[in-house]
Amino acid sequence: MKYSNNLHAQAKEELDRITEYTRMTMGRLTRKVEDLDSLRFMMDLLMEVREKEPSIEMEINPVMDMYQMLEHNLPSGFMDKEEIDKKTVLKANLKKLVTLSLSRNDELSRTQIGFKNGLVDDITAFGLDIRQVSV
Repeated sequence: MKYSNNLHAQAKEELDRITEYTRMTMGRLTRKVEDLDSLRFMMDLLMEVREKEPSIEMEINPVMDMYQMLEHNLPSGFMDKEEIDKKTVLKANLKKLVTLSLSRNDELSRTQIGFKNGLVDDITAFGLDIRQVSV
């Protein structure tokens, strides 16, 4: 029983860690991009998600295996409802995270064009201002 308690504690800790990462990252992905600093933040976040995506399955599978072992060997009721809910939606939430990051990437690609055009317009206006001051 001691082994199963340790295994359950380890599985729950990993489940909580992955769930919290997903929740926090989803929240950060929904931030509005209003300027170059927020654009840079979002691009860095998208890169982080992209780099983490291949390892997500390697993180989820052991957790799911631990829960499968626990469910097979322990009586029902060893998990509370919140833990069951987290386990049930874990893969779906990570899939939503990846889908959202792809969507935001497409959106930001279009946004970057607007920032570039605005920057070119600002540089042109600055050049005109300098010429007027020099005259």
